[in-house]
Amino acid sequence: MQPTSLEKSLYGDDVKILSRRDDMAVYLVTDKTGSAKMTSYQVFEGIDIIYNDVHMQKVHIDIKPSQEMFEINHCNEGRIECEFHNGDYLYMAEGDFSVNRKDGYCHKSYFPLSHYHGVSIAITPKTAQKEIDCQFGENKINIEKICNSLCGRKGFFLARQRERIKHIFFELYCVPEQIKKDIFKLKVLEIILILSTLEGEYPEQKTYFPRMQVEKIKSIHKQITEHLDKKYTLEQLAKEHDIALTSMKNCFKGVFGSGIYAYVKKYRMHAAAQMLLETDHNVLEIANCVGYENGSKFAAAFKDIIGVSPSVFRESKNGYYI
Repeated sequence: MQPTSLEKSLYGDDVKILSRRDDMAVYLVTDKTGSAKMTSYQVFEGIDIIYNDVHMQKVHIDIKPSQEMFEINHCNEGRIECEFHNGDYLYMAEGDFSVNRKDGYCHKSYFPLSHYHGVSIAITPKTAQKEIDCQFGENKINIEKICNSLCGRKGFFLARQRERIKHIFFELYCVPEQIKKDIFKLKVLEIILILSTLEGEYPEQKTYFPRMQVEKIKSIHKQITEHLDKKYTLEQLAKEHDIALTSMKNCFKGVFGSGIYAYVKKYRMHAAAQMLLETDHNVLEIANCVGYENGSKFAAAFKDIIGVSPSVFRESKNGYYI
């Protein structure tokens, strides 16, 4: 099944079609680091809902829309990096939602945790406005004006978790198949209605990080995750990568969602879990591989992160605790 020129313009030249019917299509992008699956449903003419299931660190997509498009994104799990023309970076975390303008900019999506689940609503205002008028009355809600107002000059609007809107998005992740089409219509209209009330309501809450700083943090991440048997102090890392200690700590947490020590501990335990399932090494050998010389300290750390002891986890064989 070959992608159309429109599908390539939205998902990249390397996209594959796993399945397609009149109102739904499943797309797949892969590389040596993993895969990203996008399941797209047409809700109204000019409005689609896309479920994103990402297990890779980077997705390179040249987005070349033929008309002005906007995308509403909600992050359910993981993190996603947002890069701007001026070199600033911003990060969406679990529960955040954004509105951004699709303007033909070559977009490289980066997922710091190599894990992202979220939903997107793609809107082509000129096509969608007719349906909006049918639902709310002519000239009551101008979707293009609302999106442009929220996006501003940067072309991007981000809202951190808000109880008022949280339930709207989260209900999209548990829709029964038999009523999916009708629920999608209700939820899209509800989200658009809420967006029409947001102008001026959300103060600036964004924390931007400059490209040079982010690149240093990614180098630090690469170093500490590729050498799990080694231990580094924060001062050592900051000096080695020529970055102020406070800036390093703040930026690392901004990019990866937790402090360096907490992140490395979790990363080590998940790496150890994979070794327990995939190798015949004994527990102490695996502990040494991830930087622990003391077996009891390793077992305590493993249980703290995974929930059971290494021996119980290995006995499970299927790794259902991860």
